[in-house]
Amino acid sequence: MVHLVQNTIRIGLLTPQSGPIGLFGPSSINCAKLAADEINSAGGLLGRPISLVFGDAGGSPQTVVDKTSQMIEGEHVQAIVGSHVSPNREALIRALGGRVPYVYTTQYEGGRYAFGVFMCGETPDQHLRPLIEWFRSNRDARKWYVVGNDYNFPRRSVRRAKDYIASVDGEIVGEEYLSLYTKDFHPVIERIRKSGANAVLIYLIGTDSIIFNRQFGENAAVAHISRAAPVLCENTLMGIGPEHAEGLFSCVGFTNALNTPAGVAFRERYLASFGRFAPVPNRFGVSCYEGLHLLASLAARAQSLNVYKLQAYADGARMSTPRGECAIRSNHLGAPVHIVRASGPNLSVLESIGYRDAASKNVSVHWSATAGSA
Repeated sequence: MVHLVQNTIRIGLLTPQSGPIGLFGPSSINCAKLAADEINSAGGLLGRPISLVFGDAGGSPQTVVDKTSQMIEGEHVQAIVGSHVSPNREALIRALGGRVPYVYTTQYEGGRYAFGVFMCGETPDQHLRPLIEWFRSNRDARKWYVVGNDYNFPRRSVRRAKDYIASVDGEIVGEEYLSLYTKDFHPVIERIRKSGANAVLIYLIGTDSIIFNRQFGENAAVAHISRAAPVLCENTLMGIGPEHAEGLFSCVGFTNALNTPAGVAFRERYLASFGRFAPVPNRFGVSCYEGLHLLASLAARAQSLNVYKLQAYADGARMSTPRGECAIRSNHLGAPVHIVRASGPNLSVLESIGYRDAASKNVSVHWSATAGSA
């Protein structure tokens, strides 16, 4: 082990420990701890050990902003790694103003660029476009019904989905958005049945996705309709149950059943650290693992945690992850992706799509007040 100068760098880790995606929290925390151990064993960050300061990212935007401010000012964290819903990300970008590096790890709606904010979660260009194209080729999906939660991530993602669906001669025959914590989806499912749709695009998250898919799977009248769930992971699938998951597909960079050298090696390290009864390492947990390694990689490249230096050295940075070899463009991490099918408790890979760049050709730039003018 490389000798470390005992002057710890504290990193704030915002994970969803409550709220609509709180079920992703346990895996995210374990994956982050594994990454921190690996970074420290390899010599730390800039030759110094890192320690994680945990915060719950499951609350309202203002609650998360307040917690983050307390981390920076009271607990002296020098960087933030966050896994949380998009409204919290946008609030944090405004509040941080480029003061410290911010790595956002959750898949999101894409098309956004902010100074000093580095994204390792998948965007629609990575996971949604190939999923829709695969559905057209393999499930003859021509008529789509969209069901999503009513906030910016689903709505903005569906805007992209409309272009992808039109590009393969498909159409949307129904579209609706529901508030978080909806309990009864039976009226929605009946409208799907009557619409003539042969595919459903599901942009419900966490517990909403679980409840919708359970109720959908119980209804024999819609059993012929395939489901595309871009936000699906193993934790959600366990809640849905295999008996309700027939015909449920997604596109992911990582699944716990990923049989690539990088995927297998990560799974073995995770099991060695936490045991076989630990929370399943899923795409959201792995994104937290990658977020910490991305921060360490950028700091090593820039030889600093200064936001301006990190930003200057970011483009073209490469790193090895559980998803495979990845590279940064426009502050977004590209990666290989795979079409997967719900199979028992697992997401089994049906087809590997290959490397997908995460950054859209048309990203909107959001400079912070401290970083410069728009």
